Formats: sequence, C-alpha cells, structure tokens
Amino acid sequence: MTKLVQGDKLPKMTFDLIDGSTLTLPDEMTGRYLVLLFYRGDW
Repeated sequence: MTKLVQGDKLPKMTFDLIDGSTLTLPDEMTGRYLVLLFYRGDW
C-alpha cells in the first residue's frame, strides 16, 4: 500500500453503498479537503 503524504492527490477509489449505488472518490466530492474515516467496528 502506498503511503500518502501532504500534498498528494487521493487515488481513485470506488465504494459500494448500502442502497446499491456506488461512490467514486475523489470524482464525486467537491472542495479542497477530504477526510476519510474507516471504522472497523467491534464485532
């Protein structure tokens, strides 16, 4: 896995959403900053 550092562009990622649609980042998000938070949960 490649480590991102300040100033790097976010690589294209596609996520399957629970409603059956998809979200492609960063294409579908506007603005200068984007924060991604992955929560693994506690099963």
